[in-house]
Amino acid sequence: MSKQNPNIQVDFQGIRYNVRKKALRTYTYGENKGKHYLNIGPTEAGQMVKQYVKTINKNYLCKVKAEWFSMGNSLNVNVCMKDGSSIPNEEYQKINEFANLFRYGRFDGMTDYYEYEETKYETDNGNTIEGACKYVTVNNQPKFGTTEWIVNEVKNVGRTLEETTRYVSDQKIIEKAKKELI
Repeated sequence: MSKQNPNIQVDFQGIRYNVRKKALRTYTYGENKGKHYLNIGPTEAGQMVKQYVKTINKNYLCKVKAEWFSMGNSLNVNVCMKDGSSIPNEEYQKINEFANLFRYGRFDGMTDYYEYEETKYETDNGNTIEGACKYVTVNNQPKFGTTEWIVNEVKNVGRTLEETTRYVSDQKIIEKAKKELI
C-alpha cells in the first residue's frame, strides 16, 4: 500500500511550492461560500519560506519554527550562510518581505492593540491564499545553540569554543561544530 503525499502544489509569484494539504479550506459563509482557499498558517508559511530561500540561493541555511499559544501563533525564521555568517542584506530583505506576506496584522505597542490587516493574495492559478500568522520574525543569523551558531561565534565573532558552548547542552551539536572548525 503506497503512502499518500501529504502536500499539494501551489504556484505563487512564479514559483511552485509544496504545501501541506491541511491548508486547503472551504469558505462556510458569505459570498464565497463553498469556494476553496489556502489558509497559510505558521507551518505552511514555514514550508513556503524554506522553499523560497532555496530559489534565492541553494547554499543558504533556513530554519523555521512554528509556535501556537493562547490568542495566536508565530513563525520564527533564521537564515544564514553555512558557516553561520549573515547573508547579503538585499537577499535578507526579500526573504523578510516574503515571510511577512502571511502575517495578518501587527502589534502597536503605543496603543497596546493588535491591528488586523487583510492578507489575501491570489495564486498564479487564480485561487485565494489567506495569511494566518499573527507574528512573523525573520533573523539574518543562525538560531542559538545550533552548529552554525557555534561555528559563527568562534570563526566570525571571535569567542572561544568553551565560552560559546557553555550553555549548549546537546553534545552531538558541539562535536559537529568542532569538526567544522578544524
